[in-house]
Amino acid sequence: MMSNSGGSSAGFPRLGRRRLLAGLGGALLLAGLPGLAARAAAANRERWVAAQGDSSDSYSLGWLDGEGTGSRATFTGFRGHAVLQHALRADSVVFVARRPGTRALEVDLASGDIIGGFGCAPGRHLFGHGCFSGDGAVFFTTEGDIAAGVGRIVVRDADSYRILEDWPSHGIGPHDIRLLPDGKTLVVANGGILTRPATGREPLNLDTMCSTLSYIDAASGTLLDEYRVAEPKASIRHLDVAADGTVAFAIQLQRAAAGHDRSVPLAGVHRPGEALTLFSEPDAVIANLRDYVGSVAICGASRVAGFASPHGNLAAFWCADSGELRGYHRLRDVCGIAVSPRRGAFVVSNSLGEMRELDAVTLQERPEGRVVLPGCRWDNHLLITETA
Repeated sequence: MMSNSGGSSAGFPRLGRRRLLAGLGGALLLAGLPGLAARAAAANRERWVAAQGDSSDSYSLGWLDGEGTGSRATFTGFRGHAVLQHALRADSVVFVARRPGTRALEVDLASGDIIGGFGCAPGRHLFGHGCFSGDGAVFFTTEGDIAAGVGRIVVRDADSYRILEDWPSHGIGPHDIRLLPDGKTLVVANGGILTRPATGREPLNLDTMCSTLSYIDAASGTLLDEYRVAEPKASIRHLDVAADGTVAFAIQLQRAAAGHDRSVPLAGVHRPGEALTLFSEPDAVIANLRDYVGSVAICGASRVAGFASPHGNLAAFWCADSGELRGYHRLRDVCGIAVSPRRGAFVVSNSLGEMRELDAVTLQERPEGRVVLPGCRWDNHLLITETA
């Protein structure tokens, strides 16, 4: 998602390698948070959190502090992907490495300290995502078994990160993973694309790829059900789940392997036991997503699902129930998207250090919620969490 454009690193200072290693575990207070946005964040006691950076000298976890103290960052030394609210510790988040990374860190946002984490077992790598069990006791990650070329779900103790169990993901290239509101069922986006660390992010099985939306028993790892989209070269990658169990999913199309130039829906929703619903209109909006949706968020209150496309510089929004397009917002290299229930808003972010707040019903931008941090490069996903 990272764009080559952007300014200097005034918002998030660039450290040399030696200083970076010495500084791990500490947070820096950073300049650049406008007064209106600071007051809005403080009033709502929220933190807006994401991976950021564009090199090993700048990769970090960054956040806007809900106490109104500005923007902060904890340097990590590796590129992150998703950030998860820790189920047991209100001020902590888990920062998961981007594929094919092997590390995850727990960061206390109150202090900025790195207070825990884990590395993958030998022969494994992460896909950048995870989720907690309903009781908060365990943490699930999607991982790749490098030698076997298959997906795994690794179950860890949520406090110590000790591995408890290791299950098949029932597919290849498992990416996002979420827990359904029943607390008993996991939904996994098996992207279907085989990659290996030795060849980077190059797809190795486009001729035979098979992507599935898989429902898995959270207690045993048993496959309960799976669904596929009609386009064989469409890879389901990202998920969000509403309180009623509606799953919103985002797709990336392998256009070169598709062998046609037809428009392919890249966004949809699913309710367990029903067929997949794809948002196939309007064609002009789908074409402008440029075969790639990198993040998704669903607002339970407004019943609107938002999908962000960095390739298309566009966030598009559909009604989760009717499938009607509700609106869109143009923002260069937009990829992060999350819902602020307190503010009744979607928040979107990009690699130019911008965050914008959109009313969850009208989808109009609220100017007082705009944040610009010059030199900051927000990565693919955004987490909104409340302060303790």
